[in-house]
Amino acid sequence: MRDFDRLASYLIPRRKSVHFLVLAVSILMVPGIIASFEPIDIESYDMESPELDANKVLREEFTAAGNIWGFGIFVRDPAYFGDSESDVTMIAEYPGEGQGIFEPHGGILNLTVLKEIDKDAKELRENEISEFYLPLASEISGDPVLGILDLATEFRTFMSGQSSLTSPRINPYKLAATLDINKSTDPAPTNWEDCGDIECLAFDDHNVTQAHIDLAAHRMANNSNGAFLRFLSNDRAFVPDESSSVIGPLNHKISENGSLISEDWISGRWSASAAWLILNFDREEMQKSGWTFTWKNASQEFGYELDGFELKTKPIRQSVEDCKTRETKGEPLCSVEWLYLSLEEDLRESDENIVSLMFAESINVEINRELLSSAYLILLMGLAILVLLWASLRRASDVAIVATSLGLSLVWMYGLIGWAIIIGKSLDNEVIFRSQFSNLLPILILALEIDDSLHSLHRYKEERRSGKTSEEAVHKSISKVGLAILLTSVTTIVAFMANMTSSIAALRSFGIEAGLGVFCAFFLTGLWVPLCRLDIDNWLDSRGMLQEEPKDVIHMIPSTWLSNTAKFSARFSPIVVALSLLITIFATPIMLNLEGDFQVEDFIEEDSDLAIGVGLINERFSDEGEPAYIMIEGNISNPLVLDAIEELRGNMNSHGPDDPDQISRLPSGQVELLGIDLMLWYVRAAMAWDQTPFEEAGWDFESEDGGIGCETLQIPNRGMEYIFVPSVRDSTCLDFLYGYMVTRGVPASGGYPSLSTSIVGEFIQVEGELDFDRPWLTKSGETPIFPRTALRFGLSSPEQFALVEPALEQLEIDMAPLQNLSIGHMHERGEIEDAFYDQEHPINWAIPSGEPIIRFVAANSMQDDLQDTLLLGVIFCILALWWGFREETPVVQRLKKERGRPIKFFSRVSINVVLLSSFSYFLVGSGIVLPIAVLAVVLSVLWGTKPFTLASITTAPIFLMIVWLYAIVGIAGYGLNMVTVSIAAISLGVGIDYVIHLIQRFREEKEGGENTLSSIAAVGGASGIALFGSAVSDITGFMMINQSEMGFFSTFGLFCAVMIGLSLIASLILAPAVLALSHPDRSLFRWSRLISDA
Repeated sequence: MRDFDRLASYLIPRRKSVHFLVLAVSILMVPGIIASFEPIDIESYDMESPELDANKVLREEFTAAGNIWGFGIFVRDPAYFGDSESDVTMIAEYPGEGQGIFEPHGGILNLTVLKEIDKDAKELRENEISEFYLPLASEISGDPVLGILDLATEFRTFMSGQSSLTSPRINPYKLAATLDINKSTDPAPTNWEDCGDIECLAFDDHNVTQAHIDLAAHRMANNSNGAFLRFLSNDRAFVPDESSSVIGPLNHKISENGSLISEDWISGRWSASAAWLILNFDREEMQKSGWTFTWKNASQEFGYELDGFELKTKPIRQSVEDCKTRETKGEPLCSVEWLYLSLEEDLRESDENIVSLMFAESINVEINRELLSSAYLILLMGLAILVLLWASLRRASDVAIVATSLGLSLVWMYGLIGWAIIIGKSLDNEVIFRSQFSNLLPILILALEIDDSLHSLHRYKEERRSGKTSEEAVHKSISKVGLAILLTSVTTIVAFMANMTSSIAALRSFGIEAGLGVFCAFFLTGLWVPLCRLDIDNWLDSRGMLQEEPKDVIHMIPSTWLSNTAKFSARFSPIVVALSLLITIFATPIMLNLEGDFQVEDFIEEDSDLAIGVGLINERFSDEGEPAYIMIEGNISNPLVLDAIEELRGNMNSHGPDDPDQISRLPSGQVELLGIDLMLWYVRAAMAWDQTPFEEAGWDFESEDGGIGCETLQIPNRGMEYIFVPSVRDSTCLDFLYGYMVTRGVPASGGYPSLSTSIVGEFIQVEGELDFDRPWLTKSGETPIFPRTALRFGLSSPEQFALVEPALEQLEIDMAPLQNLSIGHMHERGEIEDAFYDQEHPINWAIPSGEPIIRFVAANSMQDDLQDTLLLGVIFCILALWWGFREETPVVQRLKKERGRPIKFFSRVSINVVLLSSFSYFLVGSGIVLPIAVLAVVLSVLWGTKPFTLASITTAPIFLMIVWLYAIVGIAGYGLNMVTVSIAAISLGVGIDYVIHLIQRFREEKEGGENTLSSIAAVGGASGIALFGSAVSDITGFMMINQSEMGFFSTFGLFCAVMIGLSLIASLILAPAVLALSHPDRSLFRWSRLISDA
């Protein structure tokens, strides 16, 4: 058996040089350590997928679109009315969907509450950040507003009589059918002129009462096609009150025409517990003015304050002028995440009857707060481990050596990570992406290094007890245990390298970072720790202070217990193995049926404002649907694209009650799909309503070609004069319409509000700069290119992936008209130039995207990631161990020996080929089975067949253990997310370390002439002590991490503790059983003679 004998002989006399080398390398790591502490950005969790690519295109190319933020405004529990503090714990309890609330009257529609909301909106309008506001159009009132949509403004607009609900409006469906503006104009849905027994007052009138609010709310609810009710939480309802003069629908439904229907109309009022407050910012202008939406690019300031053992967020306040100065000077930029929180803090200062809550923003601020708050747990973990190390080693100097090596390992690891970041940035090829996983590295390295250190020092102690000198004991420790540590390090590194197949940058980076940490741990624990032990013992010996190693010390657990456990497992190995396989058969379906599960509490503290906000969205605004998009790339000016969008819309509206129904619908039952095709109807209606703005843009209503050479239609305007308007069947006409909307927006007409260019910019993108006076041309006089458009829809209950999957599958079928216009598969991005050359196929890419789609795709890939990581890791580990256990006899000599028994040799080679090829088939399919089979034959010749068997024996118990672990994950109610998937590689890397130490010691005992049972007993009593001490220390540490309020740390700590416990079982029970079956002799079974003879 190979060992490190010559390496030990080389290092021991040169140990002072080794100490100097350790010091020098540690100093060199300082610049790297500084570089490694770059900010952690949640964006590193992005995965590589076409859906994510499309989302990046939407974000980066549709720059004219705004950046919309959502606040939730919640009524407080009455017990907290008037309280100067404002906290999410004060929010009134959710009464249930459609139940309404009774206190205060109207809930969020209470006059006092509305005045408070109005005060918040005024504060936001007067904030200096308002210079970046972009226009918004209310679906309720039709009133264009700058930057802010709030409930109080809706009432103000309606109660002034200026709402679209109180004005005649164009019916787009009638207009499409008749092309007659007058015949298509419907009367006003309601009014604010006749208020019955009360006087119609303005919202700001001092005499306005709750009765006015109740009546206005009812008229908006009954005449806004459901828009008003959808601005409220889903517990909205008309609740009875005999004193009210408003007659409304009990247990209402919304009819196809948008009106409310009910069997019971009673006295009462509308109420709900919450409403939206929407802000719209000019993202592009903010970025030009020193703000950044990327956490890594922002200035890193400490926006927290200590509250006991935890930190509370204290937002950094950055002025607009300061941020502009930073941009000018090239300094780190202002983070919008701090801006989100400072605005929320400003609103909460004036909260009395409500709680203002920013929805799902500032996630990096929250993650960093929780990481810093959990830091003390890592310190407690370290202290506990030191105590347990003393209990295992019973020598203070041993604990000091291990602690020093642990510290230096972290210095080296972070130094190498930092240098990798520095070099990657200089070469513009970054491979390290710091994430939350990076914060797990110290914990992981602690676990690995404690294991290896205990094996090194316990072997040293064992040799000293047998009468060897300190130098002889260290020589033995390095030569024997050092090799085992090399093998554990190599297998752990290759197991982590399996993460390189992940589509998530954070997991790939974690594999590299962990590999660097393991490499550092190998050198320091396997080689340097024994040398330090030798120097200290020599110093003690020179002063007559060195004592003999006591033989009767109990290290946590009597060694005889562990020895007997291993012997028991070996004697009953058939039963142990059979029972293990039965458990595995039961556990495998549970593991394979685990589904992706991206819950916010997987990453952050369950009680944080961020997590509560996400929960409140899912609970109280679930019917609204999270915005998702269909991104279409190609020649959007080709009329065939509009035809395909119209056909897509028809397909989406053609489904029955048994079909998937996760896409949000309007009260009419139609799918709410917003796109540029709808805007074209509004802009042509505006042309019939008022020609002046279009004439200023160069359109000639009296010319058959509009004055620009395009096909037109002739329709009557409001004055019953016939005019020529653009046809959507003509590309040049579409260039004019698109160009007009991009440069000017959509003018108000027929009761509909104007739409700003920022709203239009969310749905269509143009390349280059258009000529404002001739919007059908660019400034250089060329035909403009409109390469992309987006269709927006809502996805209801996006976290319920089991419902989302069939809905997206149905959507892909519905998108067949877009596929018909694409040369390749529409989800695969083609060359955009082809879309402009091929008039029959104007689309090169069409794909659903947006945040809910990306989360689903990521969750859906978790099972594949788990299986790929696990299978690839197993292959890597087997290959690494096969190399580590390879035969020492020269190849030619071994082949001559096998010549006399070719059948036996070829059967062993065949088994190797079948096993490796099977793993490869399940991993990547049949494509590489033949090359892998050839590789297996070559390696069987070069390295031998028995080492492959030994490598498989080493890996098999841990593979079974991982299957059991994921069955426990499923039974415990967890799903697959980045935390649980990452544990596959960790389990393989850490767990196999336990078995390798046991296997190596078993081989050593067998080569010393011991029988199988004695060898297993010796392994249990010697290696078992180190394994048990390491397991207890690791489990204690991980369970401390489990106490973190942060979901990421808590889940990781829990399942790593379970994993360590299973690894101990695999090494002390499963591995001895497998060794007994693979090395039978008379010491084990009475029937072993028959096996040997056979």
